[in-house]
Amino acid sequence: MDLLYCVGIGYLFGNFITAEMVGRIHNKSLFEHGSGNPGMTNTLHVLGKGPAALVLGGDILKTILAVVLCRWLFPSQGAMPALYAGAGVMLGHCFPFWHHFEGGKGVAVLCSAYILFAPIYGIIALACGGITLLLKKGVKVAAAVIPTVFCVLIALFQFSWVSLIPSLLMGGLEAYLNLRPNKLIDGKVNEATLSSSKSAFTSQKDLETKTEAPVCAETEILEIKTEEPSTLQKQIEKAQTSKNRQAAH
Repeated sequence: MDLLYCVGIGYLFGNFITAEMVGRIHNKSLFEHGSGNPGMTNTLHVLGKGPAALVLGGDILKTILAVVLCRWLFPSQGAMPALYAGAGVMLGHCFPFWHHFEGGKGVAVLCSAYILFAPIYGIIALACGGITLLLKKGVKVAAAVIPTVFCVLIALFQFSWVSLIPSLLMGGLEAYLNLRPNKLIDGKVNEATLSSSKSAFTSQKDLETKTEAPVCAETEILEIKTEEPSTLQKQIEKAQTSKNRQAAH
């Protein structure tokens, strides 16, 4: 139960979106400029190195504060509050309740939480991410490499479901958030996200049409069946009339 409290406390700290605060100082919302992601990378592209450094420092600081508070509140849990509080900070950073649960991607928060929980493994994972950047594979790939390396190290040398499960969940969330297309490109709506939403809408309409088609077919069949007796009745009446005429003659 204590570890769940750590997640909740971390979530509250995570709702402080440093990039948005720094952007407001410069009269720009990072949710509406660049890639639309309130993180260090987008801040660097939109505002420059100084504001980006403030964003990085702020994201690291809020993770440290959440971890220190949780370790002080729950000392019997050892190092686990660092991981669970870090997971909570990441959830708050990526899904802030005050912004319709749409936030950043949490790379800095993830790395900070990993290092605070298992410093050696965290630094190794961060170094692998740095090598990925040097190989010019991009920030998104590096963000997927870091949690992969960390989870493998935890599984091999410090295996525990209590630590591995949140590490995997954080890593999976990080990979998903970084590999999906950004909502904005240079402050404009990304057409890739629109096309995906349009295709989903089209498939839904097709599904509705397919489900309605059999109903129409059944209706037509019923109409044909209801018309058949009336036609037969008319033929019988005509035959009876002709017989009556012959009998009269």
